[in-house]
Amino acid sequence: MSAPQLSTLRIAVGTLALVVAVAAPPLHAQTCTVPGSHATIQEAADDPVCVTVNLSAQNYPESVVLRRTVTLAGPGTGGAVVQGLVLVSGASTVATLQDLRVENGCSPDAVRAAGGARLVGDNLDVARATGLPCPLTADAIFVDGFESGNTMAWSNTTP
Repeated sequence: MSAPQLSTLRIAVGTLALVVAVAAPPLHAQTCTVPGSHATIQEAADDPVCVTVNLSAQNYPESVVLRRTVTLAGPGTGGAVVQGLVLVSGASTVATLQDLRVENGCSPDAVRAAGGARLVGDNLDVARATGLPCPLTADAIFVDGFESGNTMAWSNTTP
């Protein structure tokens, strides 16, 4: 193959690769469902392929930590209720909570942003429900409730 033909072939292959890269949708952008593709909200929130997490109309008794940009979307007002704390964390994190309700016994807030994270609420209802506890998040030191049990076990265990 002559030098001009080789050069033309390289340009054609490079152009084709660029067109494919620009035209193809990102492989990681996906809408996930809970329940469905994932059993819990936290599972879907931790899955990097889930850009949008659609929640079915039901109560979700779990706390959720969002450490990356993601949208949690319910089916409409009052349809999906997160009964726990929602914590949005990380300087580059932008979390959108859309068409859902978050309730727990926390005062003053059931939804928190930390570390420079941004929270966008679209048809979001946040309520303090006195019958519900103020839960710890997955980032808390005592997430299993052990501290409210028999702490004498601590002295019986050597790390």
